[in-house]
Amino acid sequence: MRRREFLKELARATAVAGATLALPRSARAAGWGEYPANQKAALLPAGKRAKNVLEVFLYGGLSPWETFYVVPEYGHPKDPDHPNQQWWTFQEGKENVKEVYELCHGSAAPPMLQDFRLDQTGAQVRLGPFSEPLRSRADVVARLRLHINTHTLEPHEGAIPLAMSGFRLGHPKLAGVGAAVQHYFQSHATSAASEPYAYVLYSPGDFPTDNLRAASAVGQHPGVSRPLAIRVEASTAFVDALARATVGKDRAAFDAVVERHVAAYRRRLQWPGQTAPSRSTTYSDFRFSMDTLHGADGLAGILEPQFFSGQSTELCGDTGNPNYPRMGLRLAAHLLRRPGSLAKYVCVVDGGLIPASGGGGYDTHNRHVHDSARNLKNLWTELSSIINEPGEGDPQKLDLNETLVVINTEFGRTPAEQNGDGRNHHPYAYATLMFGGPVGLDQQGIVGAIGADGLAIAPLSPAETRCAILAALGIHPFAPECYAVSDVSGAATELEASLLINERVLGVKA
Repeated sequence: MRRREFLKELARATAVAGATLALPRSARAAGWGEYPANQKAALLPAGKRAKNVLEVFLYGGLSPWETFYVVPEYGHPKDPDHPNQQWWTFQEGKENVKEVYELCHGSAAPPMLQDFRLDQTGAQVRLGPFSEPLRSRADVVARLRLHINTHTLEPHEGAIPLAMSGFRLGHPKLAGVGAAVQHYFQSHATSAASEPYAYVLYSPGDFPTDNLRAASAVGQHPGVSRPLAIRVEASTAFVDALARATVGKDRAAFDAVVERHVAAYRRRLQWPGQTAPSRSTTYSDFRFSMDTLHGADGLAGILEPQFFSGQSTELCGDTGNPNYPRMGLRLAAHLLRRPGSLAKYVCVVDGGLIPASGGGGYDTHNRHVHDSARNLKNLWTELSSIINEPGEGDPQKLDLNETLVVINTEFGRTPAEQNGDGRNHHPYAYATLMFGGPVGLDQQGIVGAIGADGLAIAPLSPAETRCAILAALGIHPFAPECYAVSDVSGAATELEASLLINERVLGVKA
């Protein structure tokens, strides 16, 4: 075949393929995220799946030593190898743990330590003083699953994207969980949604260079899968903008002009005689944005001004004004529980009631005990307030039989002190939590362990905990845009990887 004839045939074949591929995005993506037929055994039964997920990201790094992983036998002052570490680092001196705990909770406060479970090495792990008041919720503790994680990235700029996505900075698939959730439920919708399926609620005061925007990144998912990112601050400017007051009475005419230009742009992307644009992923994303703009009235009705009204809070003798964690958590509960809600995933970035010395709410390079006590008491108080207690049945609060709650962070804090009264970054062993949804009474426990040297034993990776969130919602974690078998330790096939995620991370056996 001559070269010219070959190119003609290739062009003709390409035109046919283009016509086939140029289907509406909803049709092309139909069924995305479903478990393949040969892997249905790993799909959690409908009764075990979460209906929605609340993730709380503790910006700055949660210290396990005073919260969820206390082993008093480790780091004792007389320990020849690791003296005055972990639990023992700040037991004496100015603003020691006991002194600050009693200041925050009163002299009648519960004991500082509460037995939890044995870890994988057989050590008795206790819940610490700065897990109050969450640990006072027996219903939460009864289904608390503690994960020991590890990675090697010490800077916030690298650790945050890894913890939020499961991928290192620069990876083309780096995407927050919300993108996969949005992608899945969009592809399964029978009509255009009137609101997002996934949200990320950011707290004011974060450092732009710390890459917290990874929570709303889309990676290789289509652009229309981006979660709605909202900066939750004491201002209604965002809500007011949804009303499009600058357009005013000319709104219909303005929209008509815009639609005319959009239609003209679309025609430029069509092959002659075809009805759908070709090679137009960017256009599809733009079209979705325009449709979202037309639905701004509905979104304005969801994002009520009351959730952007700041209130001050006094804790342990200090005042936080406004209380951003409270605002974010209450808005999250509203998004997940309002009648007719389509929301399936909300991530709240907690920057703390009082900024820590390092900037982020839990980045305690100085005043570790002082800042941690205040910020954690505030967080657990506000989180507990939006979760129904047994028998409560408030329709505006989260139901742990339906909602999986995930407590995430980029790393822990060093087992030894820094600067006299602080702790440095420590990604080599840190704790994250899950409770609710598929994590019930039978799933309570500890995955992995932390040794006397402060290093992780048989830990999880950030990617594995990300996979588990998707699995809990019935989304296949190993769709091409998501994770690979190699992201799951010990797995050789996608089926093995899915079963390991269910059993190890969620505690649910097939």
